[in-house]
Amino acid sequence: MKRFLTLILVLFIFSFLSPLASSDETGRIHFINVGEGDSILLETQGKAALIDTGNLISGPRVVEYLKEKGIEKLNYLIITHPHPDHIGGVFFILPMLKVEEIYDNGQALGGVRKTCAIYRWYEDLVRKRKNYAVLLSGNSLTLGNLTLEVLWPPETPSSSDFNAFSMVIMVRGDGFCCLLTGDLTISGERELLKKGVRLKADVLKVGHHGAEDAASEEFLKAVSPKIAVISVDEDNYWGYPSEKVLERLKKAGVKVYRTDRDGDIVLKIAQISS
Repeated sequence: MKRFLTLILVLFIFSFLSPLASSDETGRIHFINVGEGDSILLETQGKAALIDTGNLISGPRVVEYLKEKGIEKLNYLIITHPHPDHIGGVFFILPMLKVEEIYDNGQALGGVRKTCAIYRWYEDLVRKRKNYAVLLSGNSLTLGNLTLEVLWPPETPSSSDFNAFSMVIMVRGDGFCCLLTGDLTISGERELLKKGVRLKADVLKVGHHGAEDAASEEFLKAVSPKIAVISVDEDNYWGYPSEKVLERLKKAGVKVYRTDRDGDIVLKIAQISS
């Protein structure tokens, strides 16, 4: 039986405290248990952003989860890449919640829209909206006291390899960083490493659900996370996460949480302001 339990992880970063600092305000990062797929909720100072929406089956559960948290409006809805286990929930979210701004990576869909109806529906529902735009490397968004910095992709992807150009977002707060990698694979990781992008983060959302083609040793060394989160379905068809990835994380001394074992994972972050 799947467990939909919420695991509260309180991360107090004491090393950044000063006599003028306070930790009254908190932000939360929710890794929602959507089974197969990703859906990540950021909330802080009365504002909310959702990054990916799970699959078609889990879409209603994402809406229910948001409403249970009192969220009736999303400031941002961001799709990292257009695989069905990341876009599926959008068909339930947009009719049920107000969304101020919608973004994705602009991935070209001409090669798949004729053979798979979900991509035609997605373009009609999302990309034809006036509040839709593309996010690329160098763009950033402000959500309360959090900054969402887009690190990847550098340009609108035309490749049929959706995962290699999955959007990568660094969530920054005062004294805290969380790297969200969507389904980024090792080829994309290598490009980020070549660019010399600062990747160090306290928390890493492991790319591609912990598949063997993600989370290389070099990438993990650059990120040096304390905590890693893997969004993955219980007894899933693909056999994720890879034992090799789990071993790399163990070798790096990273504490691993998984939605298939731990249910919803919520990081409560002490926001430190001066």
